[in-house]
Amino acid sequence: MKRKSMMMLVLLCALPMLFANGTGEAGSKKGIELSAATGGMSANSPAGRAMAKFADKVQEYSQGSVDIKVFYDTTLGNASSMINGFQQGTVDIGVCGDSYYSGLVPEIQAFELPYVFDSLKDARTAVAGKAGDYIKDKLQQKGIHPLTFWEIGFRELTNNKRPVTVPADLKGIKLRCLPASFQVKAWEAAGAIPVPMDVSELYSSLQQGVVDGQENPLSEIYNQRFYEVQKYLSLTDHVYTPMLFSISNIAWNKLDASQQDALVKAAKDAQSEVYRINDEESTILLKKIEDAGVKVEQHPDKAAFKVAMAQSLVLFKNEYGDTMFTLMGK
Repeated sequence: MKRKSMMMLVLLCALPMLFANGTGEAGSKKGIELSAATGGMSANSPAGRAMAKFADKVQEYSQGSVDIKVFYDTTLGNASSMINGFQQGTVDIGVCGDSYYSGLVPEIQAFELPYVFDSLKDARTAVAGKAGDYIKDKLQQKGIHPLTFWEIGFRELTNNKRPVTVPADLKGIKLRCLPASFQVKAWEAAGAIPVPMDVSELYSSLQQGVVDGQENPLSEIYNQRFYEVQKYLSLTDHVYTPMLFSISNIAWNKLDASQQDALVKAAKDAQSEVYRINDEESTILLKKIEDAGVKVEQHPDKAAFKVAMAQSLVLFKNEYGDTMFTLMGK
């Protein structure tokens, strides 16, 4: 009897320690809540829909121990402020175009050089391989833990001035471009007047004539409703835009190994969702944009654009060498 009493006393003393370490009667872990931002993109965008799936999958894979609160549009700030938030620990998880990371790791711009990829398969293979790993390693040293690459896809050109079929048609057009130096140089070489600007400011800038045109994948042109304030669309496919899906090192280090595994697995599921949406909906979105009254140039002279913008690849190599091209198999 005395032995039983002693065992019961030991068990009762151990219970508070079990709960303190985040486990309860059913073996569930102490809940952790993390914020996730879409870098200015809407809930209806491919990234927004994939982020919702990511949150659901994290809940499933972590057995409810990690709860992701998703914030769309610019609720937690624009893409630029999100990157700063990762480093400061004010934003836990987020996704945005690679160019927004270029201030920390300039070499990431290699993925968005003009006509560096011939197809979606080519681009997806490159970011999933050694080149993507090289960028991830560099960003980890900056306080950011990349999980995987998503994508916005190939970018197309819109404007309010005239149909654009060759680079010469860009003369005098103020064109919003990505906030990355080699994007600016590429559009200068093609004949436009590039204006770096966050996407959150773009609709009103087009509406007010601050810029005449912009370049984005069809999903963004549709979901951001740029077709309402643009007259012409040219299917130039000039740049592929990966999106880097990351978590702050501060948030990552709050998780145990099984929770980290849950986030990695969920991020890959969400990547597959982004790819599926882009593959299945591009033709549908183009039709919707055309039905809204935008005049579509189906066959611009891509070869002429490639030649006109080629200098940006030379400038990149001169500044950062051939490492990224070698890793991409270029």
